[in-house]
Amino acid sequence: MKVISYNIQFGRGMDGAIDLVRTCRAIRGADIVCLQEVDQHWKRSGERDQAAEIAGLLPTYYHVYGSSFDVDASAHSAHGAVVNRRRRHGNMILSRWPISSMRIFNLPKQHFADSFNMQMTFVEAVIDAAGGALRVYNYHAGYLRSEERLEQVECLADRFQRSPHEQGAWSGKPDIDGDDWSNWRPAPAMPRTALVCGDFNASPDTEEYRLLIERTGLVDCWSLVDAANQRVTTLKHAPSPDKRVSGKVDHIFVTPDLRDCVKAAVIDDDADGSDHKPVQVVLDLARQGFSDR
Repeated sequence: MKVISYNIQFGRGMDGAIDLVRTCRAIRGADIVCLQEVDQHWKRSGERDQAAEIAGLLPTYYHVYGSSFDVDASAHSAHGAVVNRRRRHGNMILSRWPISSMRIFNLPKQHFADSFNMQMTFVEAVIDAAGGALRVYNYHAGYLRSEERLEQVECLADRFQRSPHEQGAWSGKPDIDGDDWSNWRPAPAMPRTALVCGDFNASPDTEEYRLLIERTGLVDCWSLVDAANQRVTTLKHAPSPDKRVSGKVDHIFVTPDLRDCVKAAVIDDDADGSDHKPVQVVLDLARQGFSDR
């Protein structure tokens, strides 16, 4: 199984051009993909629905999209009717297997009067991979200050720990007063086995990185197969007054039961469709009872 996490910066490469075809070229062939910074109806990206466009460019994948940055982008038609649209910026998960359920969780947000700061989120999905279900988390932390990111990591860790106990999108008795709320389908699984991917805006030497591992027991794939390069940068730009983070800030973690399945971890230096580089992990899930057909 090949997993990719990629902050696509709404498809804008270092050349300034927005090109989702180029973006999709870098992720095609993966089994599970977590994308951050996918736009819907922003002027800077042509008022387009990038989640729909990416889905159209990769039609053999199942997909979900989640955003907690959600503001009005409506207009009026020539006849005065409201054309309702929302301006969103969020995370997308694509999978070659069905995504049985998903949930969106808001992360804590602080106000900084001297800097732009927006509501961030993470998406929890359950994927019915061949041989067994697994949880996949797509996370994007704030870029401004460690204090905010520590609160966000606490939120992620709490949800990660609670989900197997509380179950997922729905659980328990399927009917209420005789109405079947399950749509005659069994409750989706909420397995303990999980992948946690995303742009953490925190390198391995930060307090927030260490806190996530301490609170969850997750294992960084790079520490297992390429520890010497665990701090190689995933950014194509140097720190700036607005973007103050640096180093390897994009990560893929696994639950301990998958640690022996991790076979490779790679940073794609050739991909040129963003200010980040895609990170890739290859797992042999057959060792855990999965069959990667």
